[in-house]
Amino acid sequence: MACGYDNCGIIAPEDLTGSKERLQERMGKVPSSAAIYGGMRIYEPVKDRFPWAKSIIVLTAEHGKYRYPPELRGRYAKAFFLSPEEGHTDSFDHVQFERWLTEHHIRWDGVDAVPLRYAAMKAGLGIIRRNNFFYTERGSFVSLTAYIVDCECTLYQQTNIRPCSEACTLCRKACKTGALCDAYTMDPSRCVSFWTTFGKGNIPGFLEESMFEEWICGCDNCQDACPYNRKHNWDEGDSFSNLEEIAAKLVPEKLLEQTDTFIEQQIIPKTADHLMPGDSAVLRHSAERAVRNRKIQLIEKNTPGQR
Repeated sequence: MACGYDNCGIIAPEDLTGSKERLQERMGKVPSSAAIYGGMRIYEPVKDRFPWAKSIIVLTAEHGKYRYPPELRGRYAKAFFLSPEEGHTDSFDHVQFERWLTEHHIRWDGVDAVPLRYAAMKAGLGIIRRNNFFYTERGSFVSLTAYIVDCECTLYQQTNIRPCSEACTLCRKACKTGALCDAYTMDPSRCVSFWTTFGKGNIPGFLEESMFEEWICGCDNCQDACPYNRKHNWDEGDSFSNLEEIAAKLVPEKLLEQTDTFIEQQIIPKTADHLMPGDSAVLRHSAERAVRNRKIQLIEKNTPGQR
């Protein structure tokens, strides 16, 4: 808590046994996803990769305690831009926590070590909803961090969170590209967030440009449509880093006017490693598409009944 996290749970490595079965079930529903998920080592038994592991610490940090500028909504994913950058201590300070572990002679590993959402669920910190996102009692906009340690201890939390209705399809309807093809699974090859980040701003031939709306980096459509997120007011809360100072420069038209230096120093570090240094052209490409899509929407609005 002293490092800025909001909650903590500690599980045994054996608690993750069921995660691989869930992954296999997901790939069975969407065979094309095997190309992305199949090689993810985080689903392999923890003891096989870390024989010294005795416990897994799972930490949560809520994004919802911060304001999110309206200029960024519908364009930049909140989870990316409300995650602390290297050298900043907004939200949580993982460097401080890692230093504490080391100073207390605790062996640890925390880089892509375990499936975070599944681990957080097993720790009793929340549940995974039908849109695949992990939810605490405050919603899905939360950072998850986990550390494998060589200390034997457990801390299982309890929450009273109402599960999704089996009849609810709001998140799937909100997904313009059909990436949410079934409950508790998704097709990453159709995900707007994937194509605006790791996909380098490209659009595959089986998707339409209009489906991407004004999203420049990431996508929050399925989370914003969820009833368990709707009550949150993003106009309230603390300010985060320098978001409000630069927000006006990040609207699509203004972004296209920024220098590569500004983009690489002020924007790319906020994408939570989903874009890399040198990817300024990716953001420009997505911003150009956002401008085109907005113009089309305005034309359609002013000429009802015509495409």
